Amino acid sequence: MSYLGTLRLQFSGKFQADPSTVNNDVRHFDNETFIPSFQQPQTEEAMNGWWEPRGTGAFRLVGCRVTMVSHGDGSTSTTDPVVGMSIADANARVAGKLVDLDPQQQLASEIWGLIVRLADGRNDLFSGTFTVSPFTDVWWARAQGQGAGGDMGAGSMFQSVITPVTWGDTSGSRFLQELRAACSDGVLSIKFNLDGYNTNPESPSFTLGRIVGTIGPSSNDEPKRFVLGRQLLPQVAKSNPSGLMNFMPAVVDARTKRVYADFGNALPTSHPGGPLKDIGKLELGYLDAKDAFHSLGTVAYQEKDWYTRTGAVQAFPHDRTLTPSEEAALKTHRLAVTQDGTAILRENDGGVYARADQFTFRLEPGETADVELWATQYGKPLANAKMIAFRDKSGLQSAGNPSDGLGTPPEYAVPETAISFPATLQTDAQGRATLSIAAFDPNNPRGYIDGQVYGVRYLLGEVAKNLKTDSSFGHNPADFVSLLVFNSYAVPDPVTWYDLQPLFEQYGNLYPIMDGIIDFRSYDSMAANAQLLAFAFGLPLSDPNHMPVTRDLSKGKREAILTWLTILGADGKPLRGERALAPPPQPKPVPSVASIAIAIARAAAAIAAGAHPKAGAKAYAANTRDTVQIPEETE
Repeated sequence: MSYLGTLRLQFSGKFQADPSTVNNDVRHFDNETFIPSFQQPQTEEAMNGWWEPRGTGAFRLVGCRVTMVSHGDGSTSTTDPVVGMSIADANARVAGKLVDLDPQQQLASEIWGLIVRLADGRNDLFSGTFTVSPFTDVWWARAQGQGAGGDMGAGSMFQSVITPVTWGDTSGSRFLQELRAACSDGVLSIKFNLDGYNTNPESPSFTLGRIVGTIGPSSNDEPKRFVLGRQLLPQVAKSNPSGLMNFMPAVVDARTKRVYADFGNALPTSHPGGPLKDIGKLELGYLDAKDAFHSLGTVAYQEKDWYTRTGAVQAFPHDRTLTPSEEAALKTHRLAVTQDGTAILRENDGGVYARADQFTFRLEPGETADVELWATQYGKPLANAKMIAFRDKSGLQSAGNPSDGLGTPPEYAVPETAISFPATLQTDAQGRATLSIAAFDPNNPRGYIDGQVYGVRYLLGEVAKNLKTDSSFGHNPADFVSLLVFNSYAVPDPVTWYDLQPLFEQYGNLYPIMDGIIDFRSYDSMAANAQLLAFAFGLPLSDPNHMPVTRDLSKGKREAILTWLTILGADGKPLRGERALAPPPQPKPVPSVASIAIAIARAAAAIAAGAHPKAGAKAYAANTRDTVQIPEETE
């Protein structure tokens, strides 16, 4: 079971993502070179603190309504009492938080502490916690036309589960009664697509975007963050889709004898947050042994409000069930989507696919990430399949333009010795394998930012072999594991203000929204608010009020902060201590007229080449990604 089946509800509305963008540039973590302008909004001439330097980190659902439901027998309804109800976030605590794993991995941002509710305006019909999950399948070219550059033109998707589910009175809705009966494990599957995000501070919809999603039943014995079914792939170039459509999943439901396909993050729009663009006649079907296409029906994507009403989830065939011969063919043949008769999406050769469920990890030295991998062939478990794993930094980012005059960003994914994992593994009888990645102390390779970020890619052996001859098809570049490995940190005894002052200064630099509440650079301000800070720093990582919102402090540093805030001196205040002796600071050189002119010329050249400052950090990251390089020793 998952959201992608017969029993589901669709919803649409707006989302708000309000992260502080000061930390989009990794060099802003350096206290020694931080300047006040980094806390100011970007201009035509300078990136400064990007588009929202005073962001709160909040992720909110705004005005989301149920648009349609589908019953267990496949029938749909727009008259069930659920239709028109709100899909909302928390009403009794703060909103969830959107958190990057690291400045040098901004393409796996996670939602923490989000509550999802179905509400009728008075009562909740169901509610539960959204299990932490990153976005994936980022598509930079989703929007076409005016205003389509950078983050505003991108699309992405989140998939996770809502658990444990608390139910209200479901007796008035046939759909809710069916959904509740199907959720014996107390788990709901949710997937939503985001696009049309507005980074223009002068717009009334600044920090808002469009959200379209689906909720259905789930269980504890299936992956939480992807559909265990069929994956349709486009051609890729420089780790991005090179054609008119993006990656998308489908399932073949033997019970209802239909194919359910999710086009929600796979179709382009005419402009950011606008209607789906007409790209011709689209059909879903399968390719036979000679690659001849057999259609199971057309995609109704040009119907009025089809995307927001159906969530772009469609059943094939439309008005009948699969014939016995079609059912037999789908067991051994690849699903495909054609555009005006030409296949532009299709399953991998042999119908194989592998995916990690959880694919972002924060690790202390000595800890191990156990990555659960699931392999399938034509949607069924692929037993005894060889898999390979290797270091791959192609999905990470420099998070700073070395030609802008601010200095070279630190190198990421080094030293390699900070992570260790087997190069090969094999799936079991259920098509599963566990990739164990051990973490060791990276010994502060980046200096002013804690730890190091790494990427580990996994591939089925036969896919890896094919990619060596044709890297344009056969895998999803977003399918890899991202890890942040912290430095070792010994808690001082005793812990004083001067031990922690650099950490507090860094937080104050990166989150200027806090300036009106607490001055993190001031001992007196911090001491006066020690009780409140101890509460926030002591909350679980999963709590939306956890501090810091970035969740980029190691366990040792969090322990040191809590110790300082709670073990007070004779005056009832945290220990001030003594400033460590250090050589007097050297004055920073004043930039020459020539160096300023060079920086301006570089900026003008970048803008002329299309790298406008308002393109956004993640768009810049996408333009600098590398193609996956498979090691020779994986033969």
